[in-house]
Amino acid sequence: MESNKKKSNLLKRLFIKESDPSPTEKETEINPLLIRKSEPEIDKRKVLVKETQVNDFELSLMDNLNSFQYIFDNLSSGIWMRESLNGKFVFASKGLEDILQIPLNKLYEDSSIWLQMVHPSHRKELDETLELVSKGKTVQILYRLTSGEGKTKWLLEQIVPKVNSNNDVHQIFGMVTDITHEMHIEEQLSYLEEFDSLTDLPNQKSLFKHLDFLCRSEEPFAVLYLDIDRFNVVNNSLGYAIGDEALKLIAKRFSMLTPVDGYLARLNGNDFIMIVKNFTDVKEIYRFAEEINKTIAQPFTIQDYVLHLSTSIGITFYPEEGRDRQALLENAHTALYQAKRQGKNNYQLYSHSKDIPSFKKYVLDRDMRNAINNEEFELFFQPQVEPSKGLLVGAEVLIRWHHPEWGDISPAEFIPLAEENHMINMIIDWEIEQICSLLNEWNRNNFPLYPVSINVSPIRFMKKGLVEYVAEQIKKYNVNPKYLELEITESSLLKTDNNVLTILKELKELGVKVSVDDFGTGYSSLDYLRNIKPDTIKIDKTFTQNINAQSEIDKGVISSVLFLGKRLGMKVVAEGVEEIEQLEFLKQNECDIIQGYLFSPPVPQSKYEKMIQVGYLKPEKRYKKKIGSKENRNFYRLEFPFHVKGRMTIAEVNNQAVNVGSTPILLENMSLGGIKILSNLKLPVNSNMKFEFEFTILNETIRVFGGLRWIDNVHPEVYSYGVSFNLNRSLEDRLAKIINRITTLKIKNEAIPDTDFIYEHAVVYFRER
Repeated sequence: MESNKKKSNLLKRLFIKESDPSPTEKETEINPLLIRKSEPEIDKRKVLVKETQVNDFELSLMDNLNSFQYIFDNLSSGIWMRESLNGKFVFASKGLEDILQIPLNKLYEDSSIWLQMVHPSHRKELDETLELVSKGKTVQILYRLTSGEGKTKWLLEQIVPKVNSNNDVHQIFGMVTDITHEMHIEEQLSYLEEFDSLTDLPNQKSLFKHLDFLCRSEEPFAVLYLDIDRFNVVNNSLGYAIGDEALKLIAKRFSMLTPVDGYLARLNGNDFIMIVKNFTDVKEIYRFAEEINKTIAQPFTIQDYVLHLSTSIGITFYPEEGRDRQALLENAHTALYQAKRQGKNNYQLYSHSKDIPSFKKYVLDRDMRNAINNEEFELFFQPQVEPSKGLLVGAEVLIRWHHPEWGDISPAEFIPLAEENHMINMIIDWEIEQICSLLNEWNRNNFPLYPVSINVSPIRFMKKGLVEYVAEQIKKYNVNPKYLELEITESSLLKTDNNVLTILKELKELGVKVSVDDFGTGYSSLDYLRNIKPDTIKIDKTFTQNINAQSEIDKGVISSVLFLGKRLGMKVVAEGVEEIEQLEFLKQNECDIIQGYLFSPPVPQSKYEKMIQVGYLKPEKRYKKKIGSKENRNFYRLEFPFHVKGRMTIAEVNNQAVNVGSTPILLENMSLGGIKILSNLKLPVNSNMKFEFEFTILNETIRVFGGLRWIDNVHPEVYSYGVSFNLNRSLEDRLAKIINRITTLKIKNEAIPDTDFIYEHAVVYFRER
């Protein structure tokens, strides 16, 4: 009964306006006992009818109220009503009990218990929101609270005040929903937006934001681009589950190494970026990179598999080598690429100041963009001849770079750099146009025409428009396409996709010839030859140069390629032919075309034009010439019993001082006029560069300036240089004493003490460095 009375009162508050009683309610106020006798008698039957109607109305409303309460109690949201802002609850649905995790009777007894649950960080915001409710405004608020069972929950609450005719709030309704699950999902999505789900490290998006912030702060820092070497082997051989576990452990090792004020992010796959601040000098970063290499190289075990991994590191510095995020990441990746080329498990700098190779690479990269406009590139032609009569049948074009400071730069040195900085596409397009222009010029001058072969990087095949560009040049210069041949190496062919094969076929449809270079070195499938059907295959010089060594394997490879070429209807070119014995073997095995120094080295355009007018070449023995002036014999020259370790750096270029790190050298002999050194670098002789040399002999460290006067290629990997000194009197006296003392020790057959001798072969020494 009590419950029904409450519902009846609630019903009246909900559905009957107090300020405007309904006609029905007015009629229920008639009291038959107060009717005076003098008044006309009221029909009691009418009164009973009206009372019955009122009771029916109440019962109907009560049924509706029961229905509403049933709905409210079965909603996951909580519904409540108060008489005033700080008043007691007059209604609270079952959902509130589940959300707040307290009995409803506690809420009825103490309405402030809910407010006490609200997280302190949200109470001020909630007070401000309730202030708006007191002014009659509907609000919505999101906040946290600690439930009766101690759980943290996120609630979304909407509060609607009821205002009377005087604009006073006299009833308040609310609905609250538990959105903890949704908030957790949102938090997870927000987390995944900024962090990597596998390693829990910041992801690429976070990295970009952090780098942008650091660049704006203008404080110096180093960027280390970390790549796990050959990690695809782990995934391919052991599966991605093992690979993922390995990445987690690697990330932990990187995290342990990251300085307190540093930053580590996973860029993608097996690439990580580490940012280091507050270092004293760059050598500190070098030592840190070495520590990373050593730490990652330590083996670790995953599911009984012992993994031995290594990391290659590319390093760049802000602001010296880049002032924005994109430049820094590109430079660090370029340095990483160089580390990979150096054999992995090492670090390389984008900076040009580490040593002479880095400086040279920096200068070449800087100047390459203007080399075409400055006409520093020149095309050389190496003739291709028929072996029996020496008839000229074509040529391979080779590009040379005449650098104003570093002299002649071979394609083996600058083409890989051009592939890194994406200049290779422009260079190859320039070559194609130049050859088409020359073919047109030779035709107009009535010169005999022969096919010209151009080496094309696979990167150019990946850029759209090669076929269209070649067709455009052929049309522009009115060239017969059969005189144009494009070469792609076998190893490059193996790395390409079907799109490249399609381009090769389209070039052949134009009438352009296609050649596969360095055949036999790439372990290619014959399926490639069947698909692209090249016009020519070229035997790599590593096979032809071993003919004299009586290598049956190399001879067998050559014979097999020649047989294969004939059966497939392809011409076969043997490269690197330098000896008569090689020529005779190739003639006996019916090789189609010979290319090599035996007939001619690569020659400039003017000399090649004379060759094509003659039409044939004779084989002749050629000797390598030492470039530069002769050795200086004005002074006694001391020959060392073993090579002496030393360092060399560039001190000046064009009379301008430069700051470049040193590079190892070996001393062979010494005089008061200079030294003879070995290096694995090709450097310009008689140039406008001044070098500084440092070495220790008889416990004396000598630092002396000088220039390179001649060069001799004593090994494919080692160059010999003659150095002339710039001596003052004091240094000349020191050197004279050293030379005299060592000469005396050699005469007495005594050991030379306190000198940095090395006892291994020079090639081995330089390879290890």
